[in-house]
Formats: sequence, structure tokens, C-alpha cells
Amino acid sequence: MRALVATLLGFGLLALGAPGRADAPHGKRYVVAAVGDSLTDTRSGGGKYLKALSERCPESRFDGYGIGGQRTDHMRWRLADHLFGRGTPWRPRPSYTHVIILGGVNDLAAATPREARIDAIKRNLSQMYKTARDRGVAVVAVTIPPWGRLRGARDRRAEATEALNSWIVEQASGGTVDHAVDIHGLLSCGDPQVLCPKNRRFANDHVHWGAAGHQVVADQLYRDVFSDCR
Repeated sequence: MRALVATLLGFGLLALGAPGRADAPHGKRYVVAAVGDSLTDTRSGGGKYLKALSERCPESRFDGYGIGGQRTDHMRWRLADHLFGRGTPWRPRPSYTHVIILGGVNDLAAATPREARIDAIKRNLSQMYKTARDRGVAVVAVTIPPWGRLRGARDRRAEATEALNSWIVEQASGGTVDHAVDIHGLLSCGDPQVLCPKNRRFANDHVHWGAAGHQVVADQLYRDVFSDCR
């Protein structure tokens, strides 16, 4: 008899435990750093795509490490130092699961129009990808968005932008990065090299995104990488 009671109580306890398991949270909690330039610099109107991601993934964390005007050689040093070295003096540094890397616009803008080269940009981006992955952090490589007013057929920076973006996309299939998110075509309309007016921060600003542009970027990052977030 006692054995039967014990057996029934055991089944009861198991039954009570089942709802707890069923109520366990679904999805993943991401801890994400975004390294970039003014497009990611939250102190100067950038980085709003990170805020939009935070709203869709309220239990995850999205930190912006953007500094306006920086090229990829600056960003390479900051990624190694701020994320994996001494850290930033203004915030505690968590253990990141992912890093978003969006850089190269300032390198291209500073290039000589007729001799735009991307070898140095590729080396810098490759080093950033490797630095993060060597530490077990998944890399989300983002393509270069439309930028600036290029100077017609003689300006080879449009061609260089396309070549760099093709290279970035190829890094995912080659296993160099975990995700490659292509935002270039999503931000243009009409001329593929020009930032669509509805996505600009100001009417005459051909580089920086307004709220609509940041939402476009956040939506694509969510679809491609973070759709299972919590």
C-alpha cells in the first residue's frame, strides 16, 4: 500500500513539474556589440538600428561602439582594445555573443576617385573578423550602404564599393564570418549608388540615415540573424 501511495505521489510531483518546463522562455538572449563609424555612433544620431533591435529583442543587449569619422584601421584597433582588451572607460564590458561590423564608408570617401583601392579595407575587416572569431564571438559582417555623391564615370569609388560588398558577402560562404547582411540595395531607390531620400537623416545628407533608414537596417539584421531572439 505504501509503495502504491509513493508511486502516485511521484506521478503527482512529475505532473506539477511539467508546467514549469513548458513555461521556460523560448528564443535566445543575444549580447551584441556593434563596431562602426557615425552610422553606429549613438552620440551623434547614429546607432538607432540598435535601439530598434532592442525593442524587438527586449531581453537581449545591443551596445554601440561607433565613432564618427573613423576608418577601418581605427575600428580594427578599437575592436581589439575596447571589446577584448582593456575595455572602454565609460561602460562595463560584458561577454559578447556577437559583434556587428559595419565599416569602410570613410575609407572609400577619402580615397582618390580615379584610383579607389579596397585592399587595405579588406585587410582591416579580415583582421577584425578573425579577432572576434578567435575569441568565440560570432561575426555579423554588414555591407557598405550607399554613400555620398560620386563624380560620374571617372569616379571609380562606386565600382570599389560594389567590389567590396561582393567580397563581404562572400565571407559568409567562405566561413570567415558567421553572417553577411547585405543592406546596400535596401537603402537605395532609383540610382543604386545613392541613398534614397526617404532613408536620409537630412534631405541633403547622402550618407547618414534617418529613422526610416535605421529601421530598414534593423529589420534586415533581425531577419537574417536575430529573429529567434528574446
